[in-house]
Amino acid sequence: MNFSGKFFLLGTASLITCYAIGETLPQVQKTTINEPSTVLLESAKLPEPIKRVEPKYPVNMARKGAEGWVQLNFVVGTDGSVNNIVVVDSTGMKGFEKAAVNALKNWEYSPAYVDGKPVEQCHNKVQLDFRIGGTNKGVRRKFKSDYKDVLEALSNNDLVLASQLSEEMQRKGLLNTREFALYALLRADLAKAQDDPVEELKYVKRIVRTDNNDDYLGAESYRVLLNRLFALQLQQSKYLDVLDTFQRIETQQNNDENIALLKPYVTKVLNLLKSEKMISIPGKVKQDGDWWHDLSRSTFSLNHVNGKLNSVELRCHNKRELYSATTDSVWHIPASWGRCSVRIIGESDSQFTLLEMPNQPEQS
Repeated sequence: MNFSGKFFLLGTASLITCYAIGETLPQVQKTTINEPSTVLLESAKLPEPIKRVEPKYPVNMARKGAEGWVQLNFVVGTDGSVNNIVVVDSTGMKGFEKAAVNALKNWEYSPAYVDGKPVEQCHNKVQLDFRIGGTNKGVRRKFKSDYKDVLEALSNNDLVLASQLSEEMQRKGLLNTREFALYALLRADLAKAQDDPVEELKYVKRIVRTDNNDDYLGAESYRVLLNRLFALQLQQSKYLDVLDTFQRIETQQNNDENIALLKPYVTKVLNLLKSEKMISIPGKVKQDGDWWHDLSRSTFSLNHVNGKLNSVELRCHNKRELYSATTDSVWHIPASWGRCSVRIIGESDSQFTLLEMPNQPEQS
């Protein structure tokens, strides 16, 4: 899909700095549980939460003022228990990941039903936020100094130095959510300078997940960030994500002109999803060994693999299946499975193309 125009605003780290560096952090809740995303077939009954246990804030993380978030995917079994929990993404702190997984293991639901029979509900997502209230935190002095060093390297187009310095920042550790948001912004700008849109999209999504209420960046810079997310998702054919991001953009105040500018692209996406055209999505396995994508169609294949892919896991509304990852296979998902996410598991940094094919009528 071709696109251009002033909506393609890719905000830079220096633009955001005036909103973030040196300012204090607003008070936030200790832990936030966002509702899982669950959409079943019309004939199905949704699982309903019966018991939700808040994650325990790790004592060692609380003592040093650490904050973060963990995004998880999980299955609700036919007995209402939660199983097959997978960490999809996080701020990288293992203590928070462990606490989040342990909490989900104790959640309970009334099971989902299809045609009066209990079924697994395999398309659930949740983000658990670990934040410390009662204190106003900015960034540490050392973080601020390192941040400016990376900015200077980027402004001088010294991408090798910028990459080295940003990796060193990560090894030193990121303490709170403000630092993580700013670090992700640096990495997004570095990826853009390196012409790596897949990596850029990964970090822009992390900024949005960290600052989902525009607490740190300010309203105007947050709007620019959402436009950047929209454009990158459009570039990489992540069309269901494009529609989701547009819904978020529509909630922004004083944004009518921008919304009107983006609507024609949304219309093109909706028409493309109904068309006979192939949809090509570039993929790259993360450092923790997987890559996720919400499928917009029920038929897909894997192509142009550079690296090693091990398996393909489908997590649909009422079905979960695991397959070997092969480039000579075409997966056809029955309509009865509902909407699906696909998880590609393999060696880190393996690259590939996922090809979504036009939906064909099911054989009677």
